[in-house]
Amino acid sequence: MKRTVLCVLLIVALVLPVGALTGEETAGALAGLLDTGPAGLLSALTPGDALSDWAAILAGRAGETRGAEAYLSGLWDYVSRQYQEIGGLDPLQATEWHRVALAVTALGADPTCFGLDARGEPIDLVADGVYAWQTTESLGAQGLNGWIFALLLLDAGGWEPPETARYTRQHILRAILEAQEPDGGFGLTAGASDVDLTAMALQALAPYREDCPEAVQGALDYLSRAQTARGDFLAWGTGSAESCAQVVIALCALGIDPRLDPRFVKAGGSALDGLLLYRREDGAFCHSLEDEAGFLATEQAGLALCALERMDGGGARLYDFTDVPLQAFQPKKGGSGYLLWAAALLPVAGIVIILVRKGRKAWTG
Repeated sequence: MKRTVLCVLLIVALVLPVGALTGEETAGALAGLLDTGPAGLLSALTPGDALSDWAAILAGRAGETRGAEAYLSGLWDYVSRQYQEIGGLDPLQATEWHRVALAVTALGADPTCFGLDARGEPIDLVADGVYAWQTTESLGAQGLNGWIFALLLLDAGGWEPPETARYTRQHILRAILEAQEPDGGFGLTAGASDVDLTAMALQALAPYREDCPEAVQGALDYLSRAQTARGDFLAWGTGSAESCAQVVIALCALGIDPRLDPRFVKAGGSALDGLLLYRREDGAFCHSLEDEAGFLATEQAGLALCALERMDGGGARLYDFTDVPLQAFQPKKGGSGYLLWAAALLPVAGIVIILVRKGRKAWTG
């Protein structure tokens, strides 16, 4: 039910016309995606939920911070509860720390002192989730994405691990580079390159492209070969909006225009055109061309549009948050943010019920 609500919120909010998006139109398209009414997108999300946290990252990077205090309050409660009940955010996945810390940072709070553990001590999400990781044997235990998002998080805030750190920046960078396959791509596990992980690896490698030019070039060549004649990208034999979005984010991180670079402009269109193939008439995005619009696809497409808008405007990379002034966050007494969240959902509850009764389904990944 919760994910259906999130999907409806974005789909109802979108009023974008179908057609190509030029540089000047991107900012307007992004604003339309985030316009969910006077309370803003953040007030309708559930802190700690993966889809919601990524939507919060999108909102923060796009400058749509209405409801940020309530969202951060809810996220503080979530982090504190997880630490007090199970000793951390997740028993296996480091990316849980990375996602939450990115959301906290994107909304202007300091993730190195966010939440309280069972002893009442401040929680350092960056240390616990990256350089002092101890929850599993390795940061990469869940797959290559554990290394990738660890590096993205470190660079997002420019955090420097201490000399005594279990994992240094160079250690993490080396682990990513060593995972590159002979075909130039990257995969969640060894021996299986895929578009999404290759694009994510490039996003993490972007600040180091001058130090590893061959690795970057190999990954770009892999993605160029994976692009279809119509402009989109195949992952495991199937095109998807999410794969296209990750490639657009990667290209923008490297300063490569996904609309114009000849490596990513095929007979039927550019990398951006490929993403827009998945936009429905109401402006929302679908996972595959056979699916109805879904929240995850729309959310990731929004992140890609945000990356493009930032590149066009000369701004920092999507995951470079050093332009965000951070402050230590303290929730107001008795204010978890959940009551505000519940109130914000009431206006759309009727819409959700109608859609469910009509048997419409939204793909959410």
